[in-house]
Parts: sequence; structure tokens; C-alpha cells
Amino acid sequence: MHPDADDDVRSAEVDPRETSDFACALAARRQLSPATQRFAVLVIHLDRFTHASEMLGAHLAGRLRAQAVARVAALAPPAEMTWLGQADIGAAVPLPLAATDYMEAALRLARGVAAGLARPFLQDGFELFLASSVGVALDEPDKPAERSLREAYDAMLRVRKRGGDGVAANAATTSRPLSTPLLAALPHALARSQLALNLQARASLSTGCVTGYTARLRWQSPEFGRVAPQDFLPALESLGMMGDVARWLMENALPLLNCPGIGEPVELSLLVSSAQMHGTPMIDTLLRTLERRHLDPARICLEIPPGALLATDRVAAAKLATLRRAGVRFALSDFADAPGGSATLERLRPDLLTFDARCIGTTAQPNQESAGAARLQSACEQAQRLALPVCAKGIETRHQLAEVRNWGCSAVQGYLLAQPFPAQWLAQTHAAICARARELLA
Repeated sequence: MHPDADDDVRSAEVDPRETSDFACALAARRQLSPATQRFAVLVIHLDRFTHASEMLGAHLAGRLRAQAVARVAALAPPAEMTWLGQADIGAAVPLPLAATDYMEAALRLARGVAAGLARPFLQDGFELFLASSVGVALDEPDKPAERSLREAYDAMLRVRKRGGDGVAANAATTSRPLSTPLLAALPHALARSQLALNLQARASLSTGCVTGYTARLRWQSPEFGRVAPQDFLPALESLGMMGDVARWLMENALPLLNCPGIGEPVELSLLVSSAQMHGTPMIDTLLRTLERRHLDPARICLEIPPGALLATDRVAAAKLATLRRAGVRFALSDFADAPGGSATLERLRPDLLTFDARCIGTTAQPNQESAGAARLQSACEQAQRLALPVCAKGIETRHQLAEVRNWGCSAVQGYLLAQPFPAQWLAQTHAAICARARELLA
């Protein structure tokens, strides 16, 4: 539901020597394999690894890395693996010679790896949850090994740009439809209680208070494991299921506004795609449900990508006007990429602007200024001139937190504050997240 990542996002963290070694190892495996052998090339980023390392220290972090690579090796044998960076694993895995669809086999493998890495890691009595962002490319005999690795890495970056914890194929295959078994299973996901909501907290930099939660839809299939939202959401739309899913989402998400044990009212953010802005189910269902349940519309914030609100788009403009008349707030995501720049911000006047802060890097690197970070800083300064609040998402380290505070951001969201958690845990989890926000942002 979010635009693809820029090529420069996090690219400075890859070790060129490790990349070259991995490409050479892949090329060597080709020479020793049958001419018909195909390989799945995976780039696996361990989400939240940097934050976990800061808590554990160097020794335990090294053990955690060893556990992670051993788990990947067990899930994808016989793989050629190496570390591409502090939290990035490269793996080349031979695919079954009898496979009828090599890309589907590669994606099935990647989903299995992602599901395996989602299981808790035990370190000296602590349970750590990492999850992963997995990029997939199909290696061909006539394709340079370096290109296969680059395609998988770019796919991983797109997963991270969308919030992490998912699987994506390289750009050449992202438009491929889901396999027939997955499409057949999707209509039953609601009835079989396979869809779920995760929440991630947002907190104010000025007060240290938790101000809201972002709801994210998840599909955990018993046959296929965790299926990435960017894979199944377009399929829901093509199958005509968005109306049913919208009703389910509203019936399960909106009651969270009245969750017991939460003293101060918090805002609930819902991610909206361009297609949902042009269709009827989600917006209309939202307004009807708010009215029927007598809920305050001002506590709902729809996070909308800039491409869905072009100046010439009359349908989206009419939808947005309807939402505003009803009192629903809206945020413009990835606002630095909004066509028209400050003119678009002036025209729309969103209640909140958001951007992904992970391209800042994890530590101070005075000699490696990121072009993406400089662009975001300039966009934040522009938002300040327009008196528009900005939320920095994807904050994983204290360095990133200090940077966005210096840029004038008003709120933060990310693993440094709190990892996503099942929505049904909200009553039991909110107090702990509030305490963490006060400690972190005071």
C-alpha cells in the first residue's frame, strides 16, 4: 500500500567486499550445478536487529547473528550464505529441478524463511522477536550474479519502505499474480479467522506521550505461512473482496478506540491505498460505522499516499472533502515524494505528514551523508514553514531519533519505541509502551 523504496535507502550499509564474495560464490555454484538448475537469491534483512544489538551488547548480538544464520540454513538447505551487512544475509538456494514455476517456488521458500525468523530467539532467558524483510530474485544462467543480488536487494528495500516484515520479488516480477493455490485460499481467509490486525505506537516528541496507533492488516495462512500485505491486498481488490475486508476491518479496528485501560484518548491510523480512495467500500463503511457506534471521527486518521491525491483527481478530491466534513483526520505519507512539493502541501493542508526515517542510517557517519536523508531534512524544514506536524516512522536507533528531533519532527514511530503487536493485546500493552515513551523521549 506504499510506494516503492528509493534506490539509495540503506544502500550504504552493504559491505561491497561481502557483495563481491557472495556473487563469486553464486557464480561458482552455477559451474558445479546442472545447466537446468535455477537458484533463488534471497536478501534477508533482520528487522529490529540493530535495536536488539543495542540492548544485548556486542557478545550476545554476535550469538544472535549466529542463531539467525543457522535458522536460515535449516530453513533453506543447501544454501550458499554470507553476511552482506550488519543485519543483511545473502542466500542462494537451488530450486527443485521439477518446479513448474521457479519464481513461485522461490517466493514459497522466502515465505518459509520469513515465518521461521518470526519465531522468538532465546538469549540468556530473554525472548527476542526480529521478523524479517526478504527480497527475492530468480537467478538465471545468462544473468550476471551481481545483477541477481542487486535485484533481490532492491526488492528487500521495497519491503522495508512499506514497513518491513514481508516478502517481495524483484521489480521484473512484482506484477505477477498470486499463484492459483494462494488465490483459491484468499477468499476463505476471513471466514477461517486467518486475517488479523497488528498495532504500532506513535508518540509525541514534545510530551513523551503515546498519541496513537497505526493498524496494519496481516494474513497468516496455515498452508503458505505469512503472506505479505503488498502481495495479497491487490489480490483482494481484484477478487472484489475489499467490501468484505473493509467491514471486517472497521468492526475489529474501530472498537479499539474504546479499549479499557487507556486513560487519555488516542488516535487510530488506518493505511489507505490509492485504489481505496477511488472505490467506495472502505470510506463509506468507515463513516457508517463511526456513526453507528457513536465514535469520535477526529480520533481516526487515514494515512494516504501522495499519488492518490493528485490535483487533477476529482474522485479522490471528493472523497477527501467528504472525510473532512465528517471530521476524519488525514495524514499524507511519504510527503517528500509528493508531486508539486510545497504547492501540494499548501493545497491539501493535511493534519499530519509522515516519512520513513530509515535512510538516515543507524549511527553518525559524517563522511557518508545520505542523499535520501538530506532530501527528507529539507522536506521537514518546508513542513515547518507551513506549520504542518511531521511524524518520522521507522525509527530504530537513538541516532535516528536525535536526527529527526533536530529536524523539527513532532512525533515518532518505530521499533525503538515499540514493535508491532496483535491488536487484542492493546489493553495489556498500552501502559508499558507509555512508560517506554516517557523514558525514551523525556
